[in-house]
Amino acid sequence: MEKNVHLFVRTYPGLGVAAHVLTHPHLAAFAPTLHAARLDIAAVVGRLLKRGELWDEETHWSDLRQRKTTLTVRALEHGKMLSVPLRLTVLTHGVKARPARKGALARQALRVWVPRVDVKGTLHDAADLEPFVEEMVRHELYLASLDRLHSLAYVGEEQVETLSVPVRFRDTPRARALDAAKPQRRQAPPPGLAEASRCLNEEARAGLLERAWERDLEVSRLAEAVTSRTRASVLLVGPSSVGKTALVHELVQRAEAATTGSPLHGLEVFSSSGGRIMAGMRYLGQWQERVKHMVEALRVRRAVLHLDSLSELLSLGAGDTGLDVARQLLPALESGEVSLVLEATPEDVARAERTHAAFLQSLRHIAVAPLSAQAARTALQQASHRVGRARKVRFTPDALDRAGELTERFGSGPSPGGAVSLLRAASTEPGAAGEVNAASVTRAFCTRTGYPLELVDSAIRLDPDALLRRFRERVVGQDEATLLLRNLVVTLKTGLADPSRPLGAFLLLGPTGVGKTESALALAEYLFGDVARLARFDMAEYAAPGSATRLVGEAGGQQGSLARRVREQPFGVVLLDEIEKADAGVHDLLLQVLGEGRLTDATGRTVSFRNTVVLLTSNLGADSAGRSLGFGERGVQERAAHYLGAAAAFFRPELLNRLDRVVPYRALTEDVIESLARRALEAALSREGLSRRGVKVTFGEDVVKHLARTGFDARYGARPLKRAVEQQVVAPLARWLAAQATSAPPLVALRVGAEGRIALSGLE
Repeated sequence: MEKNVHLFVRTYPGLGVAAHVLTHPHLAAFAPTLHAARLDIAAVVGRLLKRGELWDEETHWSDLRQRKTTLTVRALEHGKMLSVPLRLTVLTHGVKARPARKGALARQALRVWVPRVDVKGTLHDAADLEPFVEEMVRHELYLASLDRLHSLAYVGEEQVETLSVPVRFRDTPRARALDAAKPQRRQAPPPGLAEASRCLNEEARAGLLERAWERDLEVSRLAEAVTSRTRASVLLVGPSSVGKTALVHELVQRAEAATTGSPLHGLEVFSSSGGRIMAGMRYLGQWQERVKHMVEALRVRRAVLHLDSLSELLSLGAGDTGLDVARQLLPALESGEVSLVLEATPEDVARAERTHAAFLQSLRHIAVAPLSAQAARTALQQASHRVGRARKVRFTPDALDRAGELTERFGSGPSPGGAVSLLRAASTEPGAAGEVNAASVTRAFCTRTGYPLELVDSAIRLDPDALLRRFRERVVGQDEATLLLRNLVVTLKTGLADPSRPLGAFLLLGPTGVGKTESALALAEYLFGDVARLARFDMAEYAAPGSATRLVGEAGGQQGSLARRVREQPFGVVLLDEIEKADAGVHDLLLQVLGEGRLTDATGRTVSFRNTVVLLTSNLGADSAGRSLGFGERGVQERAAHYLGAAAAFFRPELLNRLDRVVPYRALTEDVIESLARRALEAALSREGLSRRGVKVTFGEDVVKHLARTGFDARYGARPLKRAVEQQVVAPLARWLAAQATSAPPLVALRVGAEGRIALSGLE
């Protein structure tokens, strides 16, 4: 006796072949050849058939057809909408059509599969195949990340194979007795659940579900809730990555292991998502019919439905009718006929209370808090075994210690979820084949955050003096500011920073063009290896009353610019330029950021600033501090007192008290100006146009002094120096090179002419 199944096969050039059973994607294999993959899957399917599974399920169709389609979906990357083309394989086969209306023509009904995206549906008019597929895929991938779409890219040949698995049964009295003692096979999922969900019990039997370590109390409460006669629906509330989904998976595995008499014996759990529920729904009323079938199937089977997002459920079907999916489910939940398990963060619950209070009251709330340090260490050790088996690596004890340490020190998500994510990233690092140690985990963390290795690895010594010299080479003439940057980095290196506040919160005071923005750029470049990690906001744009909402967002509207930037990249530097120009509401907003290291946006979600440096700049007091070069008549102490007094007179005390330091920047001295002029000139002369022509430009001290003298303005600081270099050097040099009939001389000299202008001449 044999069972035929369809295999969906993808060939990866140079890597191997991936294949899975079309109707059961979790039954999969990856092997160097198709023959090896078929053997692996045949062995697994054979074991399931011997246990009496799969026989009653339809897994093969003689009229299965394959075709290709190309469509474009929208992706969300760093807040921007991108159009990504996808080439997909579509499979179809005929099914029993619904009865045609009286007088209407009978139409062919098709079962439609898109295996790579893992969506399927029933189409009642074959003429609408292409728009039906496009609708299903776009619902499933709505605003998906760019990484997910790249993982779905067409990489090689795709085909459907038929696999025949022979199974022999011993027809003896002993075999019949053993078969009678086995539990009855579960029925195939009814149409309502089969189209919009997957059975977690099947995945548990295949060993594909996660375990929830050190969560016995939460699992017991969850089991008690879903098996009760009334209010059998649960809302798991906890921060992201705390392990809410793992609780559901643990419940399913305990149900599979439960014996007769246990409340969990025979419990079925199905998992779905908003995209699955709405896939293929084109007209008003279609999704209501699907939800109705799902509710009826859950009621008959006494099964549990798991949805991993409360916010997604509440948004499904919302429209002008006022009836969404949540409100349609509410009567069944209140009566206890249907058991639902949802997941949400505290911020999600706060938002939902304003719009769906009755729905929330019908759910039992179970808080899922982060594990204690000891429990997290035990859970991480257990989870690492599963990750290691999946990635075919072994994690050393010091790798587990380092993952837990970095997660706790830098706040990369609740333990052990953040640490497990870090282990997965470390297992893909180059050179991690076979064994992952602490060094691999550290490198993976540095790759993820941008931190330099010497800052994260405690075994690497950091020279404070060398670090100070580096900052002083970048920020010239501001000794107090460079000391501040050095001390900030050293504090971060030693782990002595306050974990409940931003990495640093400083107010930089001084006239324009003295290096305040350059200090922020230097810090971002050292800490995160990229000046793009500096998020700069010009506070002059937020001077109008109510402008603070543009930073935190509006309820039901777009995300705030500040909240979105820090949420997308929590490891970075935020620069609020000319903070004195901002509306008073912006100052009030900063009280929470600077004091508690977090920001609550308009939707109720919390954004952590724990790994962010917040820099405020201001020109307060610059106009009254004097305009002579260097302000030599004022001593350093007087200058500092002047700027601090100007800040104290303008800002509220509660804002100043939340800052780590107020740093006054001194006016630029003559030697500093010459140093900046030389730097600007060297930067201009290293541009691509000169290097491509092989032209080298030399200059003397007279040119530097001339630029420093003519390009500096005490009111505007060093910024006019760059304009002077462009006007007096770059523009004449460009005209001279463009006028050369032949190739330009390899050497060009700059000098100050008798008329007091910079002249240039070509040298052979």
